[in-house]
Amino acid sequence: MTEEETPIRLLIVDDEEDLVTFLAHRLRKRDIDVTMALSGAEAVSAGNELTFDVAVVDLKMPDMDGIEVIEQLKVAQPFIEVLMLTGHGSHDSAWEAGRLQAFRYLMKPYDFEELHELILLAAEQRRTRMQSEFEDKLQALMLSTTSPRELIEMSEELRREYEQE
Repeated sequence: MTEEETPIRLLIVDDEEDLVTFLAHRLRKRDIDVTMALSGAEAVSAGNELTFDVAVVDLKMPDMDGIEVIEQLKVAQPFIEVLMLTGHGSHDSAWEAGRLQAFRYLMKPYDFEELHELILLAAEQRRTRMQSEFEDKLQALMLSTTSPRELIEMSEELRREYEQE
């Protein structure tokens, strides 16, 4: 399966179970691999166990707010792209989401088609950023390594590192 055929791995985080189930159902019909989390803690746990391209994170949840979820997801997965989805937006939360490099900040109610398109764009941005960083590191490795054997070993290690991400 080529990278273009690999489904987008999406984490949806919201304490509204009906909304999460509805979104997951519709997105799975569009060949997106969806993992659902009904709390911030559940999302962080999933982020420590599985790799995601994109996360859609609610801002207000009883156990942990979306900002804290984003912070912890970005520690575990630096390349993950995040869409903040909230019905309780403010200038401060929008600024904080931007500081954490959230891909977009969307207010509920949202347009499903727009959300779907943003998920696709966020996944593409993630893949582009990863590819660019991989190529930069590989170039630096080629300039710093003298033996062909060492270059092969180190480039294989680098490739495995980025495949896991």
